[in-house]
Amino acid sequence: MGALTVHLKATYLQMRIYIWFIIILTVLGRLAEFIVNLLVNNSGGTILSAGNMLILILLLLAIVLPLSYYKRIVQLGASRKQYFWGLQFVFAVWAAVLALLNSLWTHVEVNVLQDHESTVGLIEAFHWDDFGLAGSFLYQTVFYLMAMALLSMLISGYYRFTGWLLWALIAAAIPVGTSIPSLRVHVVSFFKALLFNGSLLAGVGFNLILFLTFVAGGWLFTRGRTH
Repeated sequence: MGALTVHLKATYLQMRIYIWFIIILTVLGRLAEFIVNLLVNNSGGTILSAGNMLILILLLLAIVLPLSYYKRIVQLGASRKQYFWGLQFVFAVWAAVLALLNSLWTHVEVNVLQDHESTVGLIEAFHWDDFGLAGSFLYQTVFYLMAMALLSMLISGYYRFTGWLLWALIAAAIPVGTSIPSLRVHVVSFFKALLFNGSLLAGVGFNLILFLTFVAGGWLFTRGRTH
């Protein structure tokens, strides 16, 4: 556990400028909106919930750390295996923390601030709130982990032809799939099962399967890295 704590602290020190930039940007943006709406007596349009803005931290972690943290930790004597599983631990901690913050913030907006009509959030958009606070937290955590594992896998494979091929396939999959009627129904069904699943068990299970698949792919890329 001590080694995992070292990974968590080291990755935070490396990413803190990005993390605090997003936090400060979110706070300043909400403050500016409040002041403008107060001065012009305007209720404002629909905006993204503040809790969702912090999810950008997860995207940055999944992109920046595979590019830069690998070199630093390996140069200090860590093995690829230690780096990889340490990174998964870091991802899991951040995903759980932001899922909890987002769930609690949505609860505050609805029940305390009573100002949720002008905001939109992932929890309501994907109907994760139908599963209650605990269910919403679980669904978010697993989805965030899956998304981070996908990004991390793609970034880790940037130096190999297979990695670039995966980028191309994923980039082409949605536009091609939605433009062909016979494939469109399958694309819609995929995203419904992934994001709008009416069953908590099925939704979490599907995301977990994808998460494990992307983790396995990430490890295949990582164990062959030389730089």
